[in-house]
Amino acid sequence: MIKEVYTVLELNDTVKELIHGAFPNYVWVCGEIQDLRERAHINFNLVQKHESKDQIAAQVKAIIFANAKPLIIRRIKQADSEFQLNNDIEVKLLCKVDLYSKTGQFSLTVFDIDPVYTLGKIAQNRIKIIEELRKRGLFDKNKETDMSLLPLKVGVITSFESAAYHDFINELKISGYGFKVMVIDSYMQGANVESNVVGALKRFNQYDRQDLDVVVITRGGGSTADLSFFDNKKIAETIADMRFPVIAALGHQINVTVTDMVTHTSVKTPTAAAKFLVDRIGEFESGLKYLEEKIVKGARQLVVDNKRTLETLAVKFETNITRYFRQHKEDLLNNKHHIRRIIEVLLSQKKSEVKGYLVSLRNQSQTVLKNSKDNLNHIEEKINLLNPKNVLRRGYSITLKKGKTLKRIGDIDVKEDIETVLYDGRIISQVKSTLNNE
Repeated sequence: MIKEVYTVLELNDTVKELIHGAFPNYVWVCGEIQDLRERAHINFNLVQKHESKDQIAAQVKAIIFANAKPLIIRRIKQADSEFQLNNDIEVKLLCKVDLYSKTGQFSLTVFDIDPVYTLGKIAQNRIKIIEELRKRGLFDKNKETDMSLLPLKVGVITSFESAAYHDFINELKISGYGFKVMVIDSYMQGANVESNVVGALKRFNQYDRQDLDVVVITRGGGSTADLSFFDNKKIAETIADMRFPVIAALGHQINVTVTDMVTHTSVKTPTAAAKFLVDRIGEFESGLKYLEEKIVKGARQLVVDNKRTLETLAVKFETNITRYFRQHKEDLLNNKHHIRRIIEVLLSQKKSEVKGYLVSLRNQSQTVLKNSKDNLNHIEEKINLLNPKNVLRRGYSITLKKGKTLKRIGDIDVKEDIETVLYDGRIISQVKSTLNNE
């Protein structure tokens, strides 16, 4: 029989002592950051994923207390290529294994970080993606997409109102060319980069060729870890499937991301991307000016070469015209007289027709006026017959109650005043009694 009984707190304290006994010293723990939340302290889950699929195999709560944050940040800044603590980054952390007795929550308290480990994981992931894309032949697909000679309709994927956005737009404005820019706001660093950029690329890929010429992905400068979000297989695959050429301008001078490698054209900065488009249109404009000068020069030479021939032809033409009119002068005069006679006959016929129309119009007008006059006289007689004064003249009267016509016996009571309207005056009286016709 088991006789020892624990309270919950005693049990948790016992487990805590066992953990401290098993891990008396600091331990290094590797994992991927998820659900990072930063206030005074930094809380997150440290997770391990399955090697074959993107699913969590194990996880543990971790915390960097406020007093340890300065050391962690200093360690990262001292690395060759600094990065920021973000979700989806693999880290190697120096921790104390602990258990909080009140909640029974097992956790890690972080005291230090190995930035070299994180940078090495980023590099390994990048190499793996590059090898897979190269085997599938995706690096050249977007490069083979035709770039418009006049790329004036530009789709831009960037963080809206960022410095990169303003640098790009300002360079286009300075050019004076009529660019049409469509911007899709997107995260340029962090866990949402993949979904945002892939979604924006797919939206632009639904445009018609007449509505869009080129797509630009641009952001400002950043650390190696920040740029690692563009060492992304899904972004690269989506760019390879684009019907439009894609320009990458991710704001770095040395490092080349997978996104840079798979796009049609890669430049260093947002300003350089805008200048690339401006220069391409400038080259087209220069080509037009060259062709214009060449055409004008050729036309002038053609005129000079053919001037004498044209002058000879002009003299011959003038001579032939003069001879023609001389030979056909009599025919032209006869035709002139014939046409005049025809016009005179036609005018005479039309004049007679117009006179006939005038006589007919006059007769019809008189008939209409007579009929209208008769109708007016008839209407006047009816109005006179229906005039109330004429009715009153024949001995009829109108009875009013309070200024309104009295029509039914039920509308009047005994001793009420009434007004009787006659032809030549009015009578005010009081009702003594009423009799119903029934």
